[in-house]
Amino acid sequence: MCEGRRLKKRKTTTKKNTLNPVYNEAIIFDIPPENMDQVSLSIAVMDYDRVGHNEVIGVCRTGVDAEGLGRDHWNEMLAYPRKPITHWHALVEVTRRRLYTPAPC
Repeated sequence: MCEGRRLKKRKTTTKKNTLNPVYNEAIIFDIPPENMDQVSLSIAVMDYDRVGHNEVIGVCRTGVDAEGLGRDHWNEMLAYPRKPITHWHALVEVTRRRLYTPAPC
């Protein structure tokens, strides 16, 4: 996300038969250094349904618009740009409309 717009989108593997998925996947985005102070990452976990609609289980955010752990994680990633930095993030329930607008998690 940059200034409220979605720039790029990535998808992880589908974790079947669980509402408590655990992901251990690297997702890489190339961001020009001059844009780092304008970018945020929104992560949405979806409940995949073969019939009907997929539902958002929850979201979390890291980046300049984030607060708390999301902001701390972002700052740590900026401090060590070539090192993978991992943190557990709690999901926050949101409505579909708020999914792509800046909201702290």
